[in-house]
Amino acid sequence: MAVRHRNYALHRVRARVGATSMAALSLALAAPAIAQSADPASDATAEATSSRLQDIIVTAQFRNQTVQDTPLAITAISGEMLEARGQTTINDIAGQSPNVTLEKGVGQRGSGLIAYIRGIGQYNAAPFYEPGVGTYVDDVYIASMNSALFRLLDLDRVEVLRGPQGTLAGKNSIGGAIKLFSRKPTGDGSGYAELTYGRYDRVEGRAAADFKLAENLFVRINAAARSEDGYVKRLDYGCLNPGSGFPTQVGVGQNCVLGTAGGESYVGGRLAMRWLPTDKIEINISGDYTAERSDPAPEQLGFITSQAAADAATNALVPFGLPPTRIAGIGLDSRFETGGTYTTYSDYCNRLAFGGAGAYCFDTTLKTNIWGVQGNINVELGENANLTSVTAYRGFSTYTPSDSDGTPLPFSNLQVGAHGHQFSQELRVNADLTDNINLTVGGYYLKSFVNLDQRVDIQYFGFLFFNDDRAPSTSKAAFTQLIWSPIDRLHLTGGLRYTKERRTYTIFRTVPDGSNTPIPGLFGNGGTFRRGRLDYRLNASFDVTDDIMIYGQYATGFKSGGVNGQPFLPNQVFPFGPETIGTYEAGAKFTLLDRRLRLNLAAFRSDYTNIQLQPLTCPPPSLPTDPCAAVQNVGSAYIKGFEAELNLRPVEGLNIDASLAYLDFDYYRINDVPTITLNMKAPFTSDWKASIGAQYAFDMGSTGTITPRIDVTYQSSLFTDPVNGPNNRIAPRTLANARLGWANAGQDWEVALEVTNLFDKYYYANKIDNTTFTGSVYTFPAPPRRWAVSLKRNF
Repeated sequence: MAVRHRNYALHRVRARVGATSMAALSLALAAPAIAQSADPASDATAEATSSRLQDIIVTAQFRNQTVQDTPLAITAISGEMLEARGQTTINDIAGQSPNVTLEKGVGQRGSGLIAYIRGIGQYNAAPFYEPGVGTYVDDVYIASMNSALFRLLDLDRVEVLRGPQGTLAGKNSIGGAIKLFSRKPTGDGSGYAELTYGRYDRVEGRAAADFKLAENLFVRINAAARSEDGYVKRLDYGCLNPGSGFPTQVGVGQNCVLGTAGGESYVGGRLAMRWLPTDKIEINISGDYTAERSDPAPEQLGFITSQAAADAATNALVPFGLPPTRIAGIGLDSRFETGGTYTTYSDYCNRLAFGGAGAYCFDTTLKTNIWGVQGNINVELGENANLTSVTAYRGFSTYTPSDSDGTPLPFSNLQVGAHGHQFSQELRVNADLTDNINLTVGGYYLKSFVNLDQRVDIQYFGFLFFNDDRAPSTSKAAFTQLIWSPIDRLHLTGGLRYTKERRTYTIFRTVPDGSNTPIPGLFGNGGTFRRGRLDYRLNASFDVTDDIMIYGQYATGFKSGGVNGQPFLPNQVFPFGPETIGTYEAGAKFTLLDRRLRLNLAAFRSDYTNIQLQPLTCPPPSLPTDPCAAVQNVGSAYIKGFEAELNLRPVEGLNIDASLAYLDFDYYRINDVPTITLNMKAPFTSDWKASIGAQYAFDMGSTGTITPRIDVTYQSSLFTDPVNGPNNRIAPRTLANARLGWANAGQDWEVALEVTNLFDKYYYANKIDNTTFTGSVYTFPAPPRRWAVSLKRNF
């Protein structure tokens, strides 16, 4: 039964043990399946063998609609397509989503999701900054970017909504929203178990089972674990250069390798229960937990851009009566460059005992724990109305080690810790008032807390301190949406959302001298942001035919303001205001050739004001030479572009999908910020993106089905810093992934070989330009070619 909705067509060792245990669990789940008959009409098989394109039902407008009936720019990816592409993390989906950039935050900018849609987002995952792209799991908003790096485990679908979602999604969805929807329990006795082995000693297991506990009471459980060594070697400089005077940490017998970077290990799972106490009530309760114990980020000293600046950084502490940042007389220079390779000299140690705390090395294991519980209740209120309640409590903790200078010299060592929790409640009613009027009204409440607990050692500034900062916040909202069809093919939509925000940030910094002495002006300092905001959406769509729809809309959105959470000096504790956007959008959706072709087009123009970025210079009384990491409202810009998405099934078994996107980011006003100019653009924003993928299912009769697939993506150049320059530019890239799958005739056994980065292209996922202060650029290479083989049992 479904409630009525009107349908409009630990450490690496621990992780290794976890992966091994997962493999055993997978085999255990598979064992009883041998005695069961497999279901030949699985969703994946139906999609692959049908001669028509299948619909994906989405809920972007609070009701069930197909993508083709939803009058906004949306990319919907089914769980079967995620598997066919080998996509296992949230950032994997960006390649096929127009004008979307998703990357994993690295190094000194924190571990979290970097998300940009149409040039709007947030590139610093520090917990005191708000995201510009909202992330949702089963309709629950994820308040912190630190807890948004989800594994794509047992999903029904992913919805990527482009453009401001201030009315539909609300808080901080100014650029768009990414919504993950898990599979619901059905009690059908289905499930799967999958084992994978790949390059860099990747061992992975996934399993799920769906069963019936009692009449109208169903349970679904899924679990996953993965362990993979890093693709970047951390080299011991002293071991490789025995006459240099640098200390040696490992022997030649260990090939002078301290460890690896870029590897990942995690275990996770989800338990969901679905209860139908009556034919008018549906209750879904779920809990999930993920624990990650991975390598540090693959951070390198990419290259020296100014030896004079590097020398100045080496000698920066001399005027304060401290020795230069040298070991055995060696300072920062090109001998430590490893850009263009898969190596780094980061050793995660401070051997010079600056700051009065003694020499030390710190834990290199990146640690993340993410968990949550939630309840979704749907009640049918008569024939034409539904009540939905979404209640959730979530928590996270992270520890991110960073030796971002990429050398054994202690220039920049950070131990970034954060933990937090959130409670949210959403209540909404959806009703068909008449045959041609649909109304949604609702309310939303969010209370969250984040604590930033870190040690910062930046030797070239003489900044050594502990953080224990706190950021509680609350958000309340009321919203409504009305859809009216005055004539048969015309649909008019209006939406309003009023949001009231309160966010406090309090800084607590102490000196790491053993006594935790408070730093004057940076202990107990901070501020509070309070603001109310009304957003709205006006939309008109027209069904030209049953297979062609055109639409136009204007929508607004905002991202909260706050207080600078990264002050180096007391005079840098100042507020920044919210950023806002208004977007005009027009689009058309075509379903042609007897449902063999879908083509969706969208064009947009946005006025993006009071943009929040870090311009790397603070206003007076800070001096231009003072370090600055403060968020400020740097200016306003017009953003325009277009997007096209194509799905084609010309013959049975052949599937082709493609996308093309263009974006023009154009500042028209710069506030009093000398480092940003009108010809620059937002970080992580490409002018062009394109993708194409194809697969063909060869029916081999009783032998089974063989399905090769290839995906190719293109991305033009982008900058990783709001102060654009050649040293933070990421070059254009074209990447290819391939997969070859076999399934037996009964569709209960599958084997797949997949290769990512097929042509082994070396490219950077991120860069941090530190030329001004250390004359160097920190680089983060993306993974090289990787392969994996998997065996899956469906039941």
